[in-house]
Amino acid sequence: MTAFIDGSTVLATDSRALAIGLSALLLSIPPIARVDVVSDAESLLRVVMENNPMLIVVDTPLLGRRLKETTRELRLASPQALHVLLSDSVTEFRDLYYYGQELVIVKGTDPARLARSLEILLNDTIKV
Repeated sequence: MTAFIDGSTVLATDSRALAIGLSALLLSIPPIARVDVVSDAESLLRVVMENNPMLIVVDTPLLGRRLKETTRELRLASPQALHVLLSDSVTEFRDLYYYGQELVIVKGTDPARLARSLEILLNDTIKV
């Protein structure tokens, strides 16, 4: 198993508001110490391969039609990381939930609940 960069997280979104708000939320969760924000699929894959993050959060509209292909590439590039997809709709949520191994969250989830869930998952599944 490859070592993680301590506290490293990658957030992929092209929404400035989401990047600012979610970065602040993620930084409040132990053991997250750093959030690298990327705004396109190519940068996402490159930064994941370079940094080996413990957490990868992807805003699904960023990937568009390449969503399933890119999530598969991300799993191969960083299989030990916790992968989270932020979905825009319940229909997309259901499709993604049954498709992959990623944690899928519908946007609009209570921030405190989201933070607590991620903290529990990180502490249970990621050995830093």
